[in-house]
Amino acid sequence: MTHSFPDNPFLSGPTAPSGIECDAPDLIVEGELPADLQGVYFRNGPDPLHPPREGEEYHWFHGDGMIQRFEFSGGRVSWKNRWVRTEKYELERAAGKSLFGVLGNPMTADPSVAEEHYNTANTHVVWHGNRLMALMEGTIAVELEPETLATIGNFDYHGKIDGPITAHPKLDHGTGEMVFFGNQAKGPFSEFLRMNVADREGNLIKSEMVEAPFPSFAHDFFVTEKYVVFPVYPLVFNLERAMTGGIPMAWEPERGAHLGVMPRNGTAADVQWHSMDPRWSFHMVNAWDEESVIKVDVCASNASRFAPKLDGSMASADEGLTPTLRRWTIDVSGSTNAVGEEMLDDLPCEFPRTDDRYMTRSHRHAYLVGGHDEQLMFNRLIHYDLKTGSRKLWGEDQYLLGEPIFAPRSDTAAEGDGYILILAYDQVTALSQLLIFNAQDIELGPLARAKLPLRIPSGFHGTWVGA
Repeated sequence: MTHSFPDNPFLSGPTAPSGIECDAPDLIVEGELPADLQGVYFRNGPDPLHPPREGEEYHWFHGDGMIQRFEFSGGRVSWKNRWVRTEKYELERAAGKSLFGVLGNPMTADPSVAEEHYNTANTHVVWHGNRLMALMEGTIAVELEPETLATIGNFDYHGKIDGPITAHPKLDHGTGEMVFFGNQAKGPFSEFLRMNVADREGNLIKSEMVEAPFPSFAHDFFVTEKYVVFPVYPLVFNLERAMTGGIPMAWEPERGAHLGVMPRNGTAADVQWHSMDPRWSFHMVNAWDEESVIKVDVCASNASRFAPKLDGSMASADEGLTPTLRRWTIDVSGSTNAVGEEMLDDLPCEFPRTDDRYMTRSHRHAYLVGGHDEQLMFNRLIHYDLKTGSRKLWGEDQYLLGEPIFAPRSDTAAEGDGYILILAYDQVTALSQLLIFNAQDIELGPLARAKLPLRIPSGFHGTWVGA
């Protein structure tokens, strides 16, 4: 018998657990679905099956991965959701209670899972090499059956990877390759990053181990046609500090931020480090090459709210906690190792996406959400046209918005010619809706609103797989 969930901001309201798996073959739609919107939108996010262990403070990132599947066909949309059957999920379901410590903390775990694999598989879901994979950045991938969402099992590239896989791999649509990395690749608190490449069939063809200046929390990274860039932000892990009861991860701005650049056809020995003032970023929009310069569009802030400083205090608002859209410039010609920065906009923003077909290449369109950034809740959809410098906004106060996903009108459509899909929480009805916009004119509002019969907990990332 499971028990009630405790009072916690991430266990109530839009982030509260759903506790249910569903199949809805034909959702009610307000408006009209575009006839050429054909394919499947997958989304991942935390949905804890059981409350945390007694006395533990819950964290949003700990919830069990739940995949949402929306299939568009013939002017209709169906929906189903399934938990990812990780070892953690199966053991806790059998026990009827939480066994693992929050965020895998071994000090608060049940002794029965001391040697078991901690994986929530709750952060992203990607399609590559005819394989659907649920990801979290702390461990290996979990493969899913794309039609039923049944869990096939852990996927470690046939035993070639033993360690973490980033939640944000980059797909090069020119080569068909997927480039990804693992942070703290030689174990927790280690300063090593592992870079991997899988070919278009999903075979692992490259693995390099890179030593960073210090162990840090890096959620995303940057890939162009020619380079891989590893960000090392001053959100620093320290094992000795943790072992003596200190802060395991601290904001140490005096260390600055560092970007390690490696040629995609090179090795770890070729990495060159470039530096800038302290910065923090969860997510980037895209990266590309311009002759001997790497350009990166990124949502970044000057400080982080996700860990205290060494003295136990938190960074203040006047230190620059709010993420905004910026462009970083890295000169790989050797003339300077300083990273340039240009502010593209002053609106708070997060969860940036673009037309994935242009990943690793110069792009024009970027889609983000902004607004209530204090708890990563947002109420505005933002479209930037980076060629004209224009910005379009849409928002209705009743909605809290998730990550915007771009679905091209067809495989051969021009960049930005298609639709934006975004899962929204309706604060009036306390139910969820899937909103569909014309990507070129979001100000018109949704073309269609697919209405869910319940609330889908606020989640993280997703992907579009065209028919």
